Amino acid sequence: MTRSAVLTALLSLALLAGCDMPRGSLEHARMSFGVADPRPEAFHVCGDIGCAKRVAVALSPAEWRHVRAPFARRPRSAGEERRALAESLRRIEVIVGAKTGYDTDEAFSALQLSGNSQDCVDEMVNAAVYLALFDDAGLMRYHQQGQRVTIGPMTRRFWPHTVSSIFQRDTGQEFIIDTWAVNVGELPIVMDRQAWANNEPFRQDF
Repeated sequence: MTRSAVLTALLSLALLAGCDMPRGSLEHARMSFGVADPRPEAFHVCGDIGCAKRVAVALSPAEWRHVRAPFARRPRSAGEERRALAESLRRIEVIVGAKTGYDTDEAFSALQLSGNSQDCVDEMVNAAVYLALFDDAGLMRYHQQGQRVTIGPMTRRFWPHTVSSIFQRDTGQEFIIDTWAVNVGELPIVMDRQAWANNEPFRQDF
């Protein structure tokens, strides 16, 4: 590679640093990775880095009721709904992880030395699948499915990172959903997109 080409590449990285970019709707993301039209009784999840592996999963009626339980008391505000979404996402990740072997996946993982791992692409697609299940079940009244959002290097552990998002219907505010930044069994990050893109500390915006 010539010196000018190297400089151009470095400049491109610098321009991307800290910038977040939409990458299309979550429906488009699901279709791109071959996990379209999920239903509780039949859907696929991604794993093994970059959705190299798609695993078929089915939830029993009892498991689906357990996942939906945080919505048993209807949320009375957008913040309450985000909290319920986070808890439902936590629950479905635990159930799916046990069924697929991805329950050993650790926060910020990519290439784990042992056990199955999921990178941020896998986690983004899976979150998009779960959000579609919740939306189709009529659980999302204050929010709608958002888009795939990707952030450039030099933020969030120094490499590009991609997540799913949701939009608050009345304000248009966008919140990223990040299950990659937590261990299986922990609440995912639900955070204002701009704060996330500015590399502010992870937090829960409920």
